[in-house]
Amino acid sequence: MSRDDEDEFLKFLRSTGNSVILPANSPTSGFTSLDMLPEASQDEATRRFWLQNPSVNLPVVTEFDREKGYYLINGFQSPVIEFLRSLTVSKIMLPGRLEADMTYFDDDKGDIVSKPVEFRNWFDLIEGWIRKNYRQLTIWTYAGPGAEKSREEGGLLH
Repeated sequence: MSRDDEDEFLKFLRSTGNSVILPANSPTSGFTSLDMLPEASQDEATRRFWLQNPSVNLPVVTEFDREKGYYLINGFQSPVIEFLRSLTVSKIMLPGRLEADMTYFDDDKGDIVSKPVEFRNWFDLIEGWIRKNYRQLTIWTYAGPGAEKSREEGGLLH
């Protein structure tokens, strides 16, 4: 995704009415949603985020990283989608990703179970938008219109 692609993607997320962007880490266990993404850099804090649908009835599980002194979201246990932004370095666009675990460990059952169907449907909605609006490059890789334009202008998609 180019920055323009990201803007369109975020516009789509907002149009669903059920999406918030959470930072990769937080000084407290209560993660505050973001209105905008910061300028992307090689710093993970500007590239890695979580997408959440607050209407999914499953809590966001956080863990404290004592070494780093902040809270992290447990993506396996939580109903979130990891959003790693693309990064352009010297005309080379490094890929981003959208990824989610569809199962979690249920302490009450002592087993791995599926996340709520609302979460799967929300993920499928987002994945469908990507497939509809982006060009498929490999089995799991898609390029947005802005990324394609960058390539046409001499950039490389890695």
